[in-house]
Amino acid sequence: MHPAADGGLARVRLPGGVLTAAQLHGLADAAAELGDGRLELTSRANVQIRALAPGAEVELGARLSEAGLLPSVSHERVRNIVASPLSGLSGGVDVLPLAAELDEALCARPRLAELPGRFLFALDDGRGDVARLGADVTLLAHDDRVQVETFDVPAGQAVATMLALAEAFLDERAAQGSRAWRVAELDGAARLGFGGIPSRPARPEPVGVVDGALVVLAPLGRLSAEQAQVLAGLTDQVRITPWRSIVLPGVTDPRAAASAGLGVATDSPWYRVSACTGRPGCASALADVQADAGAATDRWAGRPVHWSGCARRCGRPRDTEVDIVATGEGYRIDL
Repeated sequence: MHPAADGGLARVRLPGGVLTAAQLHGLADAAAELGDGRLELTSRANVQIRALAPGAEVELGARLSEAGLLPSVSHERVRNIVASPLSGLSGGVDVLPLAAELDEALCARPRLAELPGRFLFALDDGRGDVARLGADVTLLAHDDRVQVETFDVPAGQAVATMLALAEAFLDERAAQGSRAWRVAELDGAARLGFGGIPSRPARPEPVGVVDGALVVLAPLGRLSAEQAQVLAGLTDQVRITPWRSIVLPGVTDPRAAASAGLGVATDSPWYRVSACTGRPGCASALADVQADAGAATDRWAGRPVHWSGCARRCGRPRDTEVDIVATGEGYRIDL
């Protein structure tokens, strides 16, 4: 639990962004009965529940454990794994089984519980979507072989290589007496084997019917409990994306999602617009950025826009083009 201005904040980690319909139903119920009735989607494809009352973590923890969403108390903060959300739906290598394997192996190594909570693993199926997120350890799939940072290895050695790099980070951090949270903050990371995967130009995030799945936009990355229940009723599995949308495999009719107030096309006012929590949920925020963002969605239509309640710019996507930051004298807008 993290303290926030509106109560307790719980982050539920979803390796690969994958949820069963039953798990999404459970999270929606928890948000409605224990929190403020909303699920926040994060830039790491996780889910947050806000406004939890003191003591609610006991009930929430029991619910998450029963749903299979809390497999390791000791390693919960380090289960930060993103994967290509359309993997397995449109050709190429399906990296979602590797994400599940990585999560299990990570939790089985006691020492890796020491990883900082911001340390991030990314598994890219070759399309270049999550490879550009700036993860600490990135895998890029190529048929029967994969590239893990500077190492080219058979797919069967991918997880072991990713975990070996994580341990190398811990070793070097200890040797330097460093408190680095990310590989980029550590001196000499290149000589350990980090780096080597070139970044690719950002492509517009998919929305609508794509490769036999429906990709829907949650307004400013927030799902009401009611909207979450609608989505859970449409398919057996959902996938949360790092750009705060939701993939519904096997769903090709957008009408139910659209009727629930979710975006289903690039002309949606919520396309490529994001915002931090802002007031009143965050004590550091200087403005109600969600309300202001919602009132100005057509101003920079189609461009990646992020609204921040303070200079920390929490949750800002790396490809943001319109950077809007609240100050003591109004908003500063950088284009």
